[in-house]
Amino acid sequence: MINFSAVRYRFEYNLLRFLNNNNKRTKAYLAEGLKLMAEKVEKLPSEMAFRPKFITQSSCIKVFDKIYLFISKSNLYKPTAEKFDSFFHEIGHWLHFQDLPPISERRSIWHNADLNKIKKDVSEYSITSDDGREFVAEVFKGLVKGKKYDAYIMSLYKKLKGPKVKQS
Repeated sequence: MINFSAVRYRFEYNLLRFLNNNNKRTKAYLAEGLKLMAEKVEKLPSEMAFRPKFITQSSCIKVFDKIYLFISKSNLYKPTAEKFDSFFHEIGHWLHFQDLPPISERRSIWHNADLNKIKKDVSEYSITSDDGREFVAEVFKGLVKGKKYDAYIMSLYKKLKGPKVKQS
């Protein structure tokens, strides 16, 4: 039986990678983003695809054993302070997918989380998933950018197996 979702993502990913293969702007963005990340984490993806800038959503999708990392070209035109926010967030997902706890475990941990505190200390977006995935990616992004979190946030991040970030 064919999994059409897997076929769709593989096709989109490979097509976008092909179309952007010689794009100087995306190559420069990718090189700069990976250089920033290399100082913070041990493992990085070897490839990602760039969606057209009218598709403003970046994403990281795991289908079976393959992880597809999509970055919107709209990020290339953002101010310096925000330019790599989506990039860091999606790399956070990519790294989290490497050691993702089972969904039942994540939901159990997340069920007891203080969402008001998380919304205040991390971001509103961090509470949008029912299993803490967005929380992990948002905390990861903050850590990469040098933000410090209190013991409660870091304990929850560790329980959900958030990726390790080297502190400078």
